[in-house]
Amino acid sequence: MDPNIITNTDVVQLPSSVIVIAVSCHGIFDLDTPTELDTLSKGPTFSFIKAIQAMNEKLTGKTPKVTLFDVIILAKDLQGNQAKIENSIKHYGLPISRCWFFNNEEFTQSLKSTNAKLFLSMDSSDVCKALQEGVPAALLCPQTQTQAEGDKVQVANPLKVLLSGDVMGLPEEKLSEAGLSQPQLQTFKAAKASMAEFAAVIREMRRHFAREDSPLRVTLMSVLGSSKEWASALLTARGLGLEVDEAYCLAGASSGPILNCIQPHIMCYDGLYSVTQVPALS
Repeated sequence: MDPNIITNTDVVQLPSSVIVIAVSCHGIFDLDTPTELDTLSKGPTFSFIKAIQAMNEKLTGKTPKVTLFDVIILAKDLQGNQAKIENSIKHYGLPISRCWFFNNEEFTQSLKSTNAKLFLSMDSSDVCKALQEGVPAALLCPQTQTQAEGDKVQVANPLKVLLSGDVMGLPEEKLSEAGLSQPQLQTFKAAKASMAEFAAVIREMRRHFAREDSPLRVTLMSVLGSSKEWASALLTARGLGLEVDEAYCLAGASSGPILNCIQPHIMCYDGLYSVTQVPALS
């Protein structure tokens, strides 16, 4: 075990200004890396960590000895990959201070024990569990761009955050009218309830940097809502102190082309992205 990486057996005291982010290792690293290797290959969301690292370095350049993020890796059911994760963190020089290892049944308690202000994962079921426990959470998205020859190359900074305009502007009763399932409605309500805390994290990220050279880009997208509800979402974002760089109203159209263009690292999960061919709600 690397002595510079703290595990969940240790307690760490951090300044209150530091944003603690708990990130699932599934996606950051490729856990299917050949077993004979001592380190893991980069996973499809590895660029998120590099974007976070760039933000910390940019802030340190302005204010020495000040760190914006404390990143914790959460890893469940690893089947003996703990040492490889610690080796990989050191190998890639990642700004990760702690690792928490646990089994699937311990997920909720382990997440709460981190005191994280934000939980990120590629697994929507884990994000839903976190939201329903009152922990602000969002989807961690693979961020790649297609090259001419068809290969995929990961994109670095800026850190791109996609907010749900539907959570901010869409009344719950209209979702019931659209025929959403009860689990989708529960996830939507949980996301709505945690939006103020989620916004506070994004706002804290933003305030350290000037708008023109910020290493953070925030986009708001309404998938199902009408233009009126999209406008309401923008007003809600402003009321939460969020500066939005760009906003889209899809009014029921497919979100795929816009998501491919935006390439977000973090996406506010509202339970609606599996809904297809739902007409705009007027």
